[in-house]
Amino acid sequence: MESREFAPKVLATYRAVIDLFREGADLNNLTVSEITAKAGIGKGTAYEYFSNKEEMIAGALFHELKRECQDMCRQLKEEEGLYARMDRVLISMEKKIVEINCFVRAIHVLMDNSAVSGKLREMMETKKEEDMLVMDIVRMILAGETETEGRMNHEESAYLSMAVFSKLVCFALYQFDQENKIGVDSASMRKMICSDVCRDVAYYRHKRKETVQGISPGSE
Repeated sequence: MESREFAPKVLATYRAVIDLFREGADLNNLTVSEITAKAGIGKGTAYEYFSNKEEMIAGALFHELKRECQDMCRQLKEEEGLYARMDRVLISMEKKIVEINCFVRAIHVLMDNSAVSGKLREMMETKKEEDMLVMDIVRMILAGETETEGRMNHEESAYLSMAVFSKLVCFALYQFDQENKIGVDSASMRKMICSDVCRDVAYYRHKRKETVQGISPGSE
């Protein structure tokens, strides 16, 4: 898929940015020279494919997040039920701590109001419908769990999606804090998060059922 969508030198640039990111580089201070040296291409060649440094960096982050999320979507098709799907997401996060570091730092980039942040937000806002990112996965997981009693209103749906997303961020931060020995093993943390998500969803399903019954008395 990658070879059909991107020229080899574009992929080399993306891989270089992600490698530098994982090595601890500050993306806002990265230079084109550092990126192209890591990619093994010339600066002039890079500018044949990218307008500026921000486009290189934001494109690399967007591509990496999208690739990881598409892989997760394929894995989730093997699971049934809310608890099992959430647990699969968390187990995958455990196994990919380097990628999770990239995910957490990407969130930081989105919030720092830099030129890279602006470009990354633009890419996310204009992405193709079939491109899956983390919030799309959350919405996909929740979709089949909250429509039985009728579709939630926009505010409820948005809040529930953000609540689940925040738990994923919490688990990612927990992965980094294990070295500090917080006293909770990973399996227990996964269980608490999955159970909490299930309770949140159950609450909104019950609330929606009551609303529907209030509109249509006597309905089941």
